[in-house]
Amino acid sequence: MPILRVPLLVVLFALGAMYIPAQNLGSLEVAGRVKIPGQKEQFKLKRKRFYLFRGGLSANKALIDRLKTAEFTSRDCFYCQMKASPEYIAWLKAQDCESPYCRKITTDDTAKVPEFQAAYEKSLKQFGGKPAIATDWLTTNLAPSLRDGFYRQRKSLLDTILGGVKPEQSSMTDSVSVFAIFIDIPLKAAETGGKSTETFLISNLVPFEIGSKSYLWVCETEIGSNKKAKLQLLVPEDGKPARKCEVIIKDLPVCTAGSCSQK
Repeated sequence: MPILRVPLLVVLFALGAMYIPAQNLGSLEVAGRVKIPGQKEQFKLKRKRFYLFRGGLSANKALIDRLKTAEFTSRDCFYCQMKASPEYIAWLKAQDCESPYCRKITTDDTAKVPEFQAAYEKSLKQFGGKPAIATDWLTTNLAPSLRDGFYRQRKSLLDTILGGVKPEQSSMTDSVSVFAIFIDIPLKAAETGGKSTETFLISNLVPFEIGSKSYLWVCETEIGSNKKAKLQLLVPEDGKPARKCEVIIKDLPVCTAGSCSQK
């Protein structure tokens, strides 16, 4: 009977693989429901992105300082400057959208919004007069500034604010549970004196517009591998600061469609 010969290197590799220590990983859940002072119901931050950074408030002071001094153009002012119609801006505001990709454009929307109507007519000619296809491809015939111009402007500003700093992860809230979930976060806790948790920073980086104000959160949180960390966003009341958070709140300029005046 032939003797099975297994190379020694293969055996050693297999044995070594058995003793590779498990990676220390954590997870975080950010609740996207916010209580705004003076409002009865919580505001739901749907389809909003959050970013995770290693280190706390002190370690990320330079980033926070840049966030405090950054000049952001509000959604209404941007689209006003792009000569969008009042109907187009109203369609975006109805469900807190920042672009036409936010939700499905219905036949009723097309009839009410001039930009949608013009894009639909163009698509109808391109696709042989087929209404269903023309509706599906309507956004491709919108002017680029109205289609994704706001996103591109925000991304450019975001790159400047980050200044080369790279987030560990990013996650977006959904439209149902309104949670942003971060999983498999590599932790260095075991490498730093056996500490059971590690300090991280969570921020939306780009202000969220709620009512007549914009809100930007920069919060410190502890993440460990034993259980999921949870973060509830708070808005300071009566001048009291939110614990372990910098909350930057600014009044939004009032932009009138057509004239783009800011009051």
